[in-house]
Amino acid sequence: MACAPSKPVFNRQPTQSPNYNGYEEDLSALRPRYKEGTNPEAVAPKKAEVKKITNQPMHISKQLDAVLDTIANKNRAVRFAAGYRIQIYVGNIRNEADAAKLYTYQAFPELNPYMSYSAPTYRIKVGDFMNRLDAERYLRQIRETYASSVILTEKIDLRKSLQVK
Repeated sequence: MACAPSKPVFNRQPTQSPNYNGYEEDLSALRPRYKEGTNPEAVAPKKAEVKKITNQPMHISKQLDAVLDTIANKNRAVRFAAGYRIQIYVGNIRNEADAAKLYTYQAFPELNPYMSYSAPTYRIKVGDFMNRLDAERYLRQIRETYASSVILTEKIDLRKSLQVK
């Protein structure tokens, strides 16, 4: 009888079921204790100290100024960057390419049109956009006239891109 239990495993007598929701424990010893507070209306608010501002310039080290100047000069020298243009016309007919270019000048004077010719195809691309959202805003308007217009990634002129609103 080595494997047989000495007590019966199941108590088959109808008894009360255990009360699992009746957990009780006194946690008052673990709770933080606070002193009686004062009336918040009776306590006067503390005034923030006001520091006088002097007209003395706040200088940063000359070394840092020199580094910032060189960074600014390098940034001025950068003329081109990756950006977006809208291609509004691709075709073999020069007159239609000129008409697309004229449309751009009339409808969107702030956008610069770019014509490229690779025999026998003319391509008209417009705009210098730094981000795609600006290009998509113009694309919706251009698609009313040129339905096959698409946005392309290209190297753009940074100074011209700053003029586009």
